[in-house]
This record gives sequence, C-alpha cells and structure tokens, in this order.
Amino acid sequence: MSSKRFPTQLVHTLKTHNGPVNAVTFSSYPGTYVLTGSSDRAVHLSRAVPTSNNGTVIETTSPIQRYEAHGYSVLDVAVAADNARFASVGGDRQVFLWDVEQGGTIRRWGGHNARVEAVQFAGDGDSVVVSGSADTTINLWDCKSNSHKPIQTLPEARDTVSSLHVHMSTYSIASGSYDGRLRVYDIRMGRTTVDVLAHPVTSVRCSADGHAVLASTLDGRIRMLDRSDGKLLQAFGGGGEKENARREGEERSSFTLGQPGSLVYRNRELRIRSVFARADAVVLSGGEAETVSGNSAAGGQAAVFAWDVLSGEVLAAVPAGQGVKAVSAVAWNEKGGCWAGGCSDGTVKVYR
Repeated sequence: MSSKRFPTQLVHTLKTHNGPVNAVTFSSYPGTYVLTGSSDRAVHLSRAVPTSNNGTVIETTSPIQRYEAHGYSVLDVAVAADNARFASVGGDRQVFLWDVEQGGTIRRWGGHNARVEAVQFAGDGDSVVVSGSADTTINLWDCKSNSHKPIQTLPEARDTVSSLHVHMSTYSIASGSYDGRLRVYDIRMGRTTVDVLAHPVTSVRCSADGHAVLASTLDGRIRMLDRSDGKLLQAFGGGGEKENARREGEERSSFTLGQPGSLVYRNRELRIRSVFARADAVVLSGGEAETVSGNSAAGGQAAVFAWDVLSGEVLAAVPAGQGVKAVSAVAWNEKGGCWAGGCSDGTVKVYR
C-alpha cells in the first residue's frame, strides 16, 4: 500500500468551534456525519463531506446541530449504532446521554468525582455506557434503568483512565491509564490482563478481530500488542526498539521523516488518540508540534501520521497547518474512505 493510495487530500474544513477540538467521531454506518467535542463546552453535529464538493476545499462555519449542556470542556464523544443517541463526557464529572434529533439530554450520570476522559457504548443494543475518569475508575451505566448508580465499577487503575475501547464480540473493555498500564477486562470471564508500558497511556483501540490492541504512550510511541500474550507485534514512531532501548533514561525520542526539517511524530505531553484504518491495515494518529520552552518552535506544526501495520513504514504525514500545536483526535470512516482530525486551533479537517 503506497502513500498515494492513502487519502491525503483536504476536502472539508469545519470552523464551528471556538476552542481546541478534543474528540472527533463519525456517525455510525455509513458515517455521513461527524460529531466533534471541544473545550468550548459544546458538541457539534456536521456533515462530514459536503454534497457540493467538487475538488475544492469547502469551509463550514455553522454546524447542523449544537448540543450545549456541558459546563466544562468536552473530552470524548461516542455514537450509538442506531445514530439516535450519543454520549459525551468532560470536565463536568458527569456522563451525558443525548437524543440526537431532539438535541437534549436523556440521562446525566454523576458517579465520578473528577473529570471524565473517555466514553464508549456497550451491551446489546448499546444498552450500557462505559466511562473512564481521572478519579481512576471505570463505571458501567445502564441506559434502560433510572438508577443514578453504576451497575459496575472497575477500580484497578492507579491514575487517570484516559482511554477506553469496548470490543463487543469478545465481551471485553480495553483501557489505558496514566499509570502506564494497558488493562483488558474480559467481562464474561471476570478476568483482567495487564500490560506494563512504563509510560502514561493516552489511547487504546482494539483491532476488528480483537486479536491486537493499539496503545499510544507519552514516550512518542504507538505499540501494537497481541491480546493473548502481550507480545509486541509492531511499534510506530520512536525509531525502533533498539533505538528506544539505547535512549532509555534520556529525553523522549522522536521519529523524523526523510531529511532534517521534515515532519516529526511527537507525543510527549498531551492526550493524543490513535486508531486503526483501512480495515486494520493502517495505524492513524495525530501528534504534537515541536515546542521550545513551552512555545511552538519556529515553523513547527503538528501533523497526522499513517503507518502500514505490517511493515511499520510511514505511508503519509499530513501537516495540520501553521499554528496548529496538536491534532489530539482522529477518526476513520471505512465506508467513505475518509478521515477527520480535530485540531488545537478549533478546526476539524476532513481528508479523502
């Protein structure tokens, strides 16, 4: 698979938010719409690719719908399979369940005592919502019950639960924490497996078949592990295992593309999401711009990277634009063959 075949053409720029975009997710199949959550405390629903697209980049400044009930930054958004509901979480310490068409909340669960960083649907008919919080717990909520208490709490993490991914066919929940652990809960067997990654985990995602799990960490690396035994299948960024071992204890490594001055994959400070794309053949991730003394370096800009899963080769490195310090969330739409990135300047960019 060549970089020419990975979609890198910008077709749509959404300029609907007034703050950094922290969450991006396409609506469920066929993914016509995109839901975005921002530090401006709102969730926006927009069309992913405008119908009038004719090769030019379309700019959209007003969403189709605004969902405004959060009092703090929105940090994650998940969409139900029927596209009728979505869940959102953030600094409110609450979990919001929304009716897409009506535009209001159906439920608000308040069982966390710190910001909530991750949310996913689970269960038959998406009847359960799973949330992960800076209070170090994962809570499971029953959408059909009027109870304000979680049906189950998973307390194993020792630091913020930053990311979740529910894999329904294996009845499992993968979670990443700033305690440097990747935990996979087998709900049927009541068993938990733990992989120690030694650096804060900012993103987890299971492969479609459930055999592999992808984990991003703050040492500027993304690891793909075998679910069954924790074996490292592939690593992206960081320049390879030997280089990483040599640098251990030194400043966190980065991976430079091509000649000096080219784009660099970095993840040192922020929660950066990574996902599988192209039927699990590609790993896609946002990144941070290079910084010097807390300021963006001259000419430094964040980029989105795509790697071949088998070879680890970089397929594409797409600059996010001048002044963009981070692309913290990416989403892939299999049906549309397109992807979106949520940027620190408040924009969302769609490529195909």
